[in-house]
Amino acid sequence: MIMWNAELTKRLSCTEKEKAALPTLVTGLLDLADRLRAGGIKSLIGAESGKDQDILAYGLRMISEGLSLETLEEVLAIYLATSTLSGYEFLVQCIYVEALLSIAAGDSRDLLLRKLAPYCGAEKAFALLKAQEPDLPAELS
Repeated sequence: MIMWNAELTKRLSCTEKEKAALPTLVTGLLDLADRLRAGGIKSLIGAESGKDQDILAYGLRMISEGLSLETLEEVLAIYLATSTLSGYEFLVQCIYVEALLSIAAGDSRDLLLRKLAPYCGAEKAFALLKAQEPDLPAELS
């Protein structure tokens, strides 16, 4: 779990238009976790690429090397703390870190969803939960 402080929180600020892309990102990470469960972590090393996914590839490699959850969390926390990114790019990095820690902990798809959905904001989080879990009570949609 990311330990938040005022400085990190301030760096997350982004536009509503940028936040609109987050449910798609979360859904992609849920699919990634499903592929990991089906084929193992080594099957994905190198599959995720792109500038904003560097931390994802880095984290997957550390998980495949067997780093303990505590060590992984420390390394990723340092990565975030020393990052020069802000706004949407930093928010995406935080979501990747949260997903990596959840994957390393062996969390279920449902728990991963519950950890990542709040990054989308309250309304979008409920819509995402409803889309992923059709049996969710209507008052939450």
